[in-house]
Amino acid sequence: MEIKFGTDGWRAVIGEDYTFANVAKVLQAFCDLQCDRRGETLFVGNDRRFQRRAFAEQAVRVLVGNGFKVQLSRDFCPTPCISWMTKTRKGLAGVVITASHNPFQWNGVKFKESYGGSASPEFTARIEERIKKNDFEGRSPVELSLAEGEKQGLLGYFDPHGAYLGQLKKLINFDLIRRAKLKVVADPIFGAGSGYFGALLGKQVIEIRGDANPGFGGVNPEPIEKNLVPAAEAVRRHRADIGLATDGDADRIGAIDEKGRFVDSHHIFALILRHLVTVKKWKGAVIKTVSTTNMITRLGKKHGLEVRETPIGFKFICQEFLRGTPLMGGEESGGLGIAKHVYERDGILSGLFLLEILAHHRKPLSKILAELQAEAGPLLFRRDDLHLPIPQIQRVREALEQGKVPDFKGFKLRGKNFQDGFKFDFEDDSWLLIRPSGTEPLLRVYAEAPSEKKAASLLQIAKKFLRALE
Repeated sequence: MEIKFGTDGWRAVIGEDYTFANVAKVLQAFCDLQCDRRGETLFVGNDRRFQRRAFAEQAVRVLVGNGFKVQLSRDFCPTPCISWMTKTRKGLAGVVITASHNPFQWNGVKFKESYGGSASPEFTARIEERIKKNDFEGRSPVELSLAEGEKQGLLGYFDPHGAYLGQLKKLINFDLIRRAKLKVVADPIFGAGSGYFGALLGKQVIEIRGDANPGFGGVNPEPIEKNLVPAAEAVRRHRADIGLATDGDADRIGAIDEKGRFVDSHHIFALILRHLVTVKKWKGAVIKTVSTTNMITRLGKKHGLEVRETPIGFKFICQEFLRGTPLMGGEESGGLGIAKHVYERDGILSGLFLLEILAHHRKPLSKILAELQAEAGPLLFRRDDLHLPIPQIQRVREALEQGKVPDFKGFKLRGKNFQDGFKFDFEDDSWLLIRPSGTEPLLRVYAEAPSEKKAASLLQIAKKFLRALE
């Protein structure tokens, strides 16, 4: 089998392609590429998936076997903790054993570069090529036991609740949040965010789905609307002010308002951006992916901020962070990064900023959202995931590349953006994105418009275009 890295790390099904042998191959390839930096330190952590600790220890055995020093998290650990530790402790890199929001059958490996951000496509491409070279040469990974690693001074351990929580306390006004006496439902969906909001806010937090459950209770650990029914019910039952949900490795955020209604990542991004600029008085460039709301563009224009657009995947946002002076970046999937913290997503920090926003305004979240729409909207986002035969998806791709476009009756085209999929921008700030998958029989259609009717119309226009290519 061929080991290929995706938008954020390498992922595979446990017991099929995700095996101890293949994890060792990935780490050995990394070590070979960094052989001139032996003796430097890496930070390693894992989420709460099946065999998560055993796989993390496999990674460590290869790293110490190749002469690198390792600091291993004593328990499950949010990915942003590893990112921050790597950056602030000047680590060579970070390694996280996680498949993020994927189903329970999956696991993976994420690399974080020395600045704490997602590994660049160039970084992971080199690892892929080295794996192939090692396979061709029949080269086996070099390993050292954990006990021997400790004896040689190569292996140590850190508390994920330690310095990382101290960093969050520096960025958030916890006194303000406590004075507001907010009641918060935290839903880590059995993932690595379990216990963190409670550790920071004590009795203000009611946590659900926080125990260890490698099957994630039968849902994917992704903070999207269909997976947050228990959180919505808990908010209504406890009459809470907000529900905060994180994904499997706690780098993504989802929210529920005080009425038990889902708040999508577009609104969370816009709320936090507005707060950072108007309340915190922070400045800098704002980075968003092609599938993210134009509320960000409008807020950027209003406050004199540069807004840049990237392909989908936080690794692309991270590369933009490395250019100039960034403020924050975000994507439709719920991953938001604050540059003052680390050049990476952090679902826990994003949730804390939402609490600070509630405490500052002293209004229900639903009312704050209505005010946001009045200021930066009206804009409504919709997305459809279409499962189509790969040959049909290829016909769609070829047609769009050759210049064929849908019939945009009723919409005035302003421009096109084909850097990741096929995006059409319109004069009223509406947009449509047709994005074929490169690896599976899936085509995603995204739309945003000033009204539900217009957004639905754009989706229908796209589907009519697709039907014509059957």
